[in-house]
Amino acid sequence: MKKILLLSVLFSLAVFAQVPIPETGCYHSAFTGNDSQSTFETLAGKNIAIEMFFTGWPSNKVPDFPLTKCNQIDANGAIPHITWMPQVPGTPYPLNSIINGSYDNYITVYANQVKNWGKPLFIRLGHEFNGDWYTYGGALNGGGTLNGFGDPTKADGPERFIAAFQRVHDIFEGQSVNNVVWVWCPNNGSSPSEPWNVPEAYYPGDSYVDWIGFDGYNFGTSQTWSGWQSFFNIYNALYQKFKTYGKPIMLGEFASVEQGGSKSQWIADAYSTWIKFGYTQIKAATWFHIAKTEGTVFTDWRINSSPTSLLAYQTAIADPYFLASVPPTDVEDEKVIPEYFALEQNYPNPFNPSTKIKFALPSSGDTKLIVYNIFGEKVRTLVQSYLEAGIHEINFTADGLSSGVYLYAFQFDGKQEMKKMILQK
Repeated sequence: MKKILLLSVLFSLAVFAQVPIPETGCYHSAFTGNDSQSTFETLAGKNIAIEMFFTGWPSNKVPDFPLTKCNQIDANGAIPHITWMPQVPGTPYPLNSIINGSYDNYITVYANQVKNWGKPLFIRLGHEFNGDWYTYGGALNGGGTLNGFGDPTKADGPERFIAAFQRVHDIFEGQSVNNVVWVWCPNNGSSPSEPWNVPEAYYPGDSYVDWIGFDGYNFGTSQTWSGWQSFFNIYNALYQKFKTYGKPIMLGEFASVEQGGSKSQWIADAYSTWIKFGYTQIKAATWFHIAKTEGTVFTDWRINSSPTSLLAYQTAIADPYFLASVPPTDVEDEKVIPEYFALEQNYPNPFNPSTKIKFALPSSGDTKLIVYNIFGEKVRTLVQSYLEAGIHEINFTADGLSSGVYLYAFQFDGKQEMKKMILQK
């Protein structure tokens, strides 16, 4: 019993350098556009806890973790939020180049650059995947066809996105990167609006997602195709659908234009009514602060697009519910050395298709973690290497395996322990 209790206590520590989820409150966050963080904070009258920015994947595949930008954000007292956009070439579908391993070296070195940076950050990988405007979206990767990839009963476009997302995540896991908060983020409207293209079809699994994000904008009457939309109309359906997933929710991008209604009232309703009282699972809200051309029309999403809008934003954000900083996390927790050798039950269990297995090593040494089927046949080697003392977590994805009971055997320092797990497809 002592061993079990000790392991539970250790796992309750911040083994991963994650961003704390506020029990009450919502992180004040922003994409500051052409303004600096300090300029935006001066306008808002409050600091931001999280700063979002965009990066692509280079065609030369040279790893390009934005160290300078992340250091700048960290020095300003905020957490970086990288929107990492894998707009890569691939034949016949762009995502094939990630799925088939062509970008594995890029991802691996990038993962180690993140690991070496060593501080918490968000990575929002392939946002707005249910749209047809990015090359990694499902519409451009097989769409609703059924017989070109994976499960013949599921649409190929979403399946390819899931496979790519999981591959990137698994490579980070394989490099023991523990300072990333993974954000999975659909757009509020799918394009095309087809049954196969609903956001949930793209969900890679609980073990791959730390936060769920939503993107959505009120274009007002700025476009020929748009009309004024309330914050409720943009976000309610998404929130009601995904609040049951049990994840903290982030507004990855949101804003309103002035044309067609009262932007100041829209801002007040968004923050003071819906985020604070109606949608309490929203734990970070990222205002998209930039003036830019959408289509052929110049639009102004900034908080200071008018004096009344700026005042509304300042008034709403002044509420202490909107948090100006993230409590510091102790990344040294990962170095806690357990007293006992121990193996935890995998979670989730039953699982489909991925689960996590945690174990504790009281000293460094050769370690094996092997998965067997019920007949005792080896189906997967998860670990066969020298590991440092500490607490470790391994992700197991059961691609290609059928439903049933499996065993995972852990060997270390002449000791062995085995547990059952259930794959339920």
